[in-house]
Amino acid sequence: MTSLKNRSATAFAWNIAGTILKQGSGFLISIFLARLLEPAEFGLVGMAMVFITVSQVFIDVGFASALIQNKDNTNLTYSSIFYLNFAAGLVLTAIFYFSAPFIGDFYDNPEIASLIRWLSLIFVFNSLNLVQTAIFTKELNFKVLTLRNVIASASGGILGVICAFQGYGVYSLVVQQISMAVLSTILLWYSSSWKPDLRFSFFEVKRLTGFSAFVFFDQFISTIFKQLDILFIGKVFSASVLGFYSRASSLKDQVIVYTSQSLVKVFYPVLSNLQDQHKEYSRVYFKVVSVVAFVSYGLTGLLYIMGSDIIILLFGEKWIPSIAIFQVLVLAVCVFPINGMMVNAFMSKGKSKENFYLGIFRKLVTSIPLFIAYYKGIYEFTIALVIADFFLTFVNIYFTYKVVKIDYRTLLRKVFEGILPLIFVVFLYNYFNFESIYYRLLFALLFSLTHIFYGYIVKIEGFLFLVENVSKYIRNLKKR
Repeated sequence: MTSLKNRSATAFAWNIAGTILKQGSGFLISIFLARLLEPAEFGLVGMAMVFITVSQVFIDVGFASALIQNKDNTNLTYSSIFYLNFAAGLVLTAIFYFSAPFIGDFYDNPEIASLIRWLSLIFVFNSLNLVQTAIFTKELNFKVLTLRNVIASASGGILGVICAFQGYGVYSLVVQQISMAVLSTILLWYSSSWKPDLRFSFFEVKRLTGFSAFVFFDQFISTIFKQLDILFIGKVFSASVLGFYSRASSLKDQVIVYTSQSLVKVFYPVLSNLQDQHKEYSRVYFKVVSVVAFVSYGLTGLLYIMGSDIIILLFGEKWIPSIAIFQVLVLAVCVFPINGMMVNAFMSKGKSKENFYLGIFRKLVTSIPLFIAYYKGIYEFTIALVIADFFLTFVNIYFTYKVVKIDYRTLLRKVFEGILPLIFVVFLYNYFNFESIYYRLLFALLFSLTHIFYGYIVKIEGFLFLVENVSKYIRNLKKR
């Protein structure tokens, strides 16, 4: 147990460091690109990437999660999955190359066909690194994954910015995406000691299919529904409107990454290792959920207050239409990582089938806001999205209790015990008119102190855990 704890701590440290470096560099690069390119150009790439992103799941077919969860993998198992992934990547590249004109016709924009043909190369490169990624993840070796992601992301972004400076326009974003995929694969092959054998076994593939099939179907449907908003906005509205929405959505995703993505990613293999020790499993799970919730509520409040200043300062006044969208979308940051942890609970216990069936219901709920977008508009659509996310949090809590046998009262308390300061700050922000940035900064500081004080008074486990570990870290520094 101590070994697993130490490995988990090391994995988390590397992953969070990688997250900060990768997202930090990516964020800086996005600032340059947002100032050099027009919202419509981001919208065009967004339209093309819908089809690429949805089809990515056909490369993996759920086998990466199966390799992590399964305890009896052999070299033949890894090699068989590798060749299956590579074949899928080649087929998808060919399909999208020849079907690109039809996608351009769908959007009534022939330029998208050219973008699709270039972006289809991503399938081949991504298919070559899925097994190595699964092996490193299973071993909790996030050092290699972190360094690879940081270098590939930063290098690809720099190439994209250089192309934007040279006047390549929308193709700067294409260069960024392709170069990231190429560099990521090269670095992973260089770092991994595992290489595929010249062997393939249908039996090994079939052995993992019972788990991977439901993971694949869930990932496929999830990806479709996650991309429906981009597809719908690009088709019904315009590339510029999609650009504004995508900018707000990507900024919201940055917050999710910084708040808890590292915890969610690291603790899937950790929980998988604890799947047969329910008491310890529950203890670790509740602690992680409490930490995720406390951090998420705090950052959500700060970004809700300072959202307008962040967008104008970083991206320029041409992105002002993104502000109202962002301030609504950022409220979903509270529950998105928590829901991710509940999905982890299903997967780590091998409940991919149950998660798949529940996933269908989740997707149906998240599709309802599309009707509101069609009849009302983008702003009302974002409000409906956030309401749907909060509703699904309660649904996930209930089914985590029913399927994984996690105590729902404790889980409900861990998830929502820190939300009151956030509700209070949203109400006050909309009640008063904070026109000056100085008032907004003062209000943000007041919220931060209130959030921390509330965590101390209520004795939120996540807050106490963070205080204890930060104090321990400071003491260790002083000893040095």
